[in-house]
Amino acid sequence: MKTRICGARGKFAAMVGTYSLGVFNDNFFKIAVLLLAVGRPALKFWVNTLFMLPFILLAAPAGWMADRFAKRTVVILAKVLELLAMLCGAAGIITGSWPLVMVMVVLMATQSTIFSPSLNGSIPELYPAEYVPKANAALRVIITAAILLGTATAGIALNSGRVIVGIVVVTIAALGVVVSFSVPRRRPANPEVAFPWSGLWHTLRDLWRIREDRLLAFVLAADVFVWSVGALEILILQDLSQLQFRWGEAVASYLIFAEMAGIAIGGVVAPWIASHRRWYRVLPVMAVAISALAALVPFVPLVPEGFRRPGLYVTLVLMGVAGGIILVPCESFIQVRPAPQRKGAVWAAGNCAVFTGMLISGGVYFLLATTLKPTDCFAAVGGISLVAGAGLYLALRRRADEPD
Repeated sequence: MKTRICGARGKFAAMVGTYSLGVFNDNFFKIAVLLLAVGRPALKFWVNTLFMLPFILLAAPAGWMADRFAKRTVVILAKVLELLAMLCGAAGIITGSWPLVMVMVVLMATQSTIFSPSLNGSIPELYPAEYVPKANAALRVIITAAILLGTATAGIALNSGRVIVGIVVVTIAALGVVVSFSVPRRRPANPEVAFPWSGLWHTLRDLWRIREDRLLAFVLAADVFVWSVGALEILILQDLSQLQFRWGEAVASYLIFAEMAGIAIGGVVAPWIASHRRWYRVLPVMAVAISALAALVPFVPLVPEGFRRPGLYVTLVLMGVAGGIILVPCESFIQVRPAPQRKGAVWAAGNCAVFTGMLISGGVYFLLATTLKPTDCFAAVGGISLVAGAGLYLALRRRADEPD
């Protein structure tokens, strides 16, 4: 096993590099666009919605491509599409054309939809199943660093001018195309699989099939929860910094940075948790921890001015740690659990569920932002997390006698 792990490191590094560049661009551009839309909840809602829809509507073709063709070929195709998207987005953000920006958001989401099942499905092909959580932990830390960098620098770049934003995204996308050619070659996992002409209905049937594996369904539900709550928090934090406390665009990026840093820390801890036989018992506990921490945020306006930001940073880091402890073992399990010829389809179906949850969180944000102050919106986040934790706990009790 050690020989296989050592031999895969160079190939894994190429995959991580390709993934990181795309994740940086996604977050850098999306945060820049959302910062431009602060104070316009309807516009932020549509940006968020258009980014989510391809993950839902195109999940079946994306999963089919990951299983039907060599994953390296699909990854390269996705990176070329990313470059086209960033060219469109750069033109839109420089000229102030929201229609062009919206087209770019759709293209960016489409390439991510295609890219994700192929890249994530490649990790179990490189490593033994028992090493996948460690590989995912390393991947999650590096990807989180890319998210952090993109998130933290978006506001700074925007302050320097929209042209800078356009130059950065196009340059990173072009570099991503070059690096994608280093992704390892593998034969198609299932070259005979038929194209899913029924589209979304096909994805819904895949999700329905997942329920037959109750542990996989439970883990996927936890994964959907943490992504959905995270997306909601990002939208609220931008308003909290810019509208409620008038801290500005850069601080909005730093607040999101703090939570993402916590996810990276949680990702480091997660492989140790995943090594235990019944590791999934910790998932409801972490959901309740997120609930308790979110419930502290409404009290931030009562704290003396000099302690508000430090206290909020600490709270967000701890929330991120809890999210990372959920995220890494869950996504490792989703990668390993399905049969080899169905890994792409299952991952794409999981993406559909995750982004449906995130799409719903965008609607929840719209309702909250028009009625509550941003700090008070976190009370709703706490309530949602508490309900999710209770639901996970009840689901866990139902399957307590099942084999691992």
